[in-house]
Amino acid sequence: MVPTQIDEADVVAYVILQPNCHQDSGRLQLFANGVLQTSFYGLVIATYDLSRFYLFFCNADWETENDTLHDSVAEAMETAEQKFGVTRSQWSFYIDELRPACTL
Repeated sequence: MVPTQIDEADVVAYVILQPNCHQDSGRLQLFANGVLQTSFYGLVIATYDLSRFYLFFCNADWETENDTLHDSVAEAMETAEQKFGVTRSQWSFYIDELRPACTL
C-alpha cells in the first residue's frame, strides 16, 4: 500500500511503474552518488505546502531515491510522461481536487 505521506510530504498521487509499459526514455537523467538511476518501483507526486510539488522516484518500500521539484501537479505529471511514458489516466489520486483538468 502506498503511504499517504513520504518524507513528511503529503502524497497527492502515485503510479506503480510496469516494466512492460514504462520504459526509461533517457530524456531526464537522475543520479545518486554519481551513478545513473534508470529503474524505480513507483512515482509519487507530493507536496509540503501546496505551493510546489515534488515528483518522488521511489523503491518498492516507497522510500525516495530521487526527486524533481515542480510548480504544479500537471508539470510533475508531464515529467513522468517524458521519462517513463506515464499517461494521465495511469495516476491514482489521494487528493482528487488537485487532479489537473483535461486539456484538449
